Amino acid sequence: MFKRRVDMEAIRNIMPEGLPMSVQVIGATILLSIVWSLFTRYQPWPAFPLISVRGLAPRKSWMFHGSEVLNEGSKTDAPFQVMTGTGPKIILPNKYADEIRNLPELNFPKAFSSDFFVGYPGFEAFRQSTKADFLLRETVRIKLTQSLGLVTSDLVDETIATIDDVFGQSEGWTTRLIREDLLDVVARVSSRVFLGAELCRNRRWLEISKTFTVDTFALSFMMRMAPAFVRPLVYLVLPHSYRLRKSVRDARKLIAPEVTKRKAAVDAARATGEKPPKVADTLGWMYDVAKGQDLDFVSGQLSLTMAAIHTTTESVCRALLDLCQYPEIVQQLRDEIIEVVSREGWAKTTLYQLRLMDSFLKESQRATPLSFMSMNRYVEEPLTLSDGTMLPKGARIAVMGDWANPAIYPEPEKFDAARFLKKRQVPGQENSWQFVTTSASNLGFGHGEHACPGRFFASNEIKIIMCNLLVKYDWRFVPDIPKPEPRIFDSTQSVRADTKIQARRRKPEIDLDVL
Repeated sequence: MFKRRVDMEAIRNIMPEGLPMSVQVIGATILLSIVWSLFTRYQPWPAFPLISVRGLAPRKSWMFHGSEVLNEGSKTDAPFQVMTGTGPKIILPNKYADEIRNLPELNFPKAFSSDFFVGYPGFEAFRQSTKADFLLRETVRIKLTQSLGLVTSDLVDETIATIDDVFGQSEGWTTRLIREDLLDVVARVSSRVFLGAELCRNRRWLEISKTFTVDTFALSFMMRMAPAFVRPLVYLVLPHSYRLRKSVRDARKLIAPEVTKRKAAVDAARATGEKPPKVADTLGWMYDVAKGQDLDFVSGQLSLTMAAIHTTTESVCRALLDLCQYPEIVQQLRDEIIEVVSREGWAKTTLYQLRLMDSFLKESQRATPLSFMSMNRYVEEPLTLSDGTMLPKGARIAVMGDWANPAIYPEPEKFDAARFLKKRQVPGQENSWQFVTTSASNLGFGHGEHACPGRFFASNEIKIIMCNLLVKYDWRFVPDIPKPEPRIFDSTQSVRADTKIQARRRKPEIDLDVL
């Protein structure tokens, strides 16, 4: 690919004087993008077949029929490439997953920088990840994961209050826009741990935490669909870009004072030789992980919020849709919840003992994965794999999922809620098939060094939410309308925003609110 460097400062210098700085930055970014697009051509890598379907060009094939492209490319069990909206991507068969999972030549954050337009205002969360990816990773991996026992009661309290607020007490069937409802629940419950009890119920922050994720993905998708030379104009006219920029500004107004307070408390303690006060939210943990570096903690919080809320909402939505599709599972799950939570109360160890729930969630993830591929990486140095396959410097790669391999998953077309529970009952396999366990055959949370560090927190949060939804409510599809189908875009599938199911309050066998 041909690349030319363009000086951002030179672009800014030709902007009219007297414009507000924010307008100058946006204008400079747009001009830079136009110039860049004129000198950039997306060229496929010569050593890998470029896949297209239905007689369409490779780019349109990928954008509108991504799953078909992946199915076609997978027929030879050899690497191939697709033409995404931001250039080619090499797709590796699943057999390479274990080999590449920890290779230092492969960079994780850079794999997404072009897809999420880190140079544009509003995408600061992704920009932060590419500049200081350790901040989010270590905050979650070291601080949050090791504090799961400490935050469990906060998750339970906020879940109980939020579900009552969102779903109410009606004992008659009510039709719900389930993705919207669960976005409310997950945003508030997650924010309780991310920012504490006060901000987690701040109306503007909750609005940001919900819309920021949706707007980020929607805007990036639409910009990828547009030809490169018109993307700056697409960015300028779409309302999502305005909302993103406003969300970042408002987030700074809300979070920056909290950051200042945390810094002052820590610095004052250190000045007197005392230990800094203990905190139980990610904002304080981020400051600790930064070790004095002047980092953008607000963008770090937005990055964490975006990653957690999007995927967790999808997982809970998908699980509820599976319960509607397979209602025979509902009572089995309720019986386990009643037995385990009644005996153990709410604790981190309680959630581990919900083994059927764990298996059901993993099967839901397997049956309808959020993405057909995973392990996205950027090749920083030329790399030769064990079979001689050469990955060129500058390439973006991903690994195919293996969700329906009958050698691993007998009768893969069948939804078996106990599939992974039975696998864990095999001697020596007790910990190999948990919801949070990654493997080449199950890439729901990625695999290797860059597997999702927040999966342990997400698992606990999802289980607490599901316990409350199952014990307190009945669920079913809306009668006389077609079963909801997922929205598919390139390699992803998600619950549509207009998906409806019905809920009604039931008399619970146990009172989860007082355990």
